Amino acid sequence: MFGRFISAAVLAGCAATAQAVPSEFKFSYTGFFDKEANRFDPAAVIAGSFIADDLNRDGLFSANELTSFKYSDSNDYIGCGVGDQYFWHCTIERFGYRIGGPLKFYTTWSASDVGYQINSSTITGEEYVYNYRSPNGAQSHSLLWTGQTTLAVSAVNPVPEPSSLALVALGAAGVGAASLGVARRRKRAA
Repeated sequence: MFGRFISAAVLAGCAATAQAVPSEFKFSYTGFFDKEANRFDPAAVIAGSFIADDLNRDGLFSANELTSFKYSDSNDYIGCGVGDQYFWHCTIERFGYRIGGPLKFYTTWSASDVGYQINSSTITGEEYVYNYRSPNGAQSHSLLWTGQTTLAVSAVNPVPEPSSLALVALGAAGVGAASLGVARRRKRAA
């Protein structure tokens, strides 16, 4: 009977420390000040997705926990510039997301070929910049975050919250304690 209690405690400990699977999120920022048009554009959108695993279980997804990051129809920032994509270079300088909190990232990317050069950078809360140059001319586009810019983030596969894991552990401990009580009653009855 003491063995059952130990088994329940071990089960509870395992449940509490179980590693979450990588979580996928979709995000969109909507409403920016369009620098070239010199006006607020409520329909301007920067959208994308990312997959991350909270490896250190601190409730914050950081850059080193990303397994995929895409936005604005870009290639995946994780692993870009490898294989046949040698002309594509990108970086994620900073990244952070806490469920229910703000999404922050700073990214840069560039692509070039014989006939063109493209580069872009995004600092959330500040500015998105896109530049294109070719022998036929150049084009630039900038969007600025404002107090009216809104963020929407949705989990594609929701992450269990720490409180949920704690409830699983408590439930497992409760089952173990109940089993221990039943075993004691049986022993007394015998």
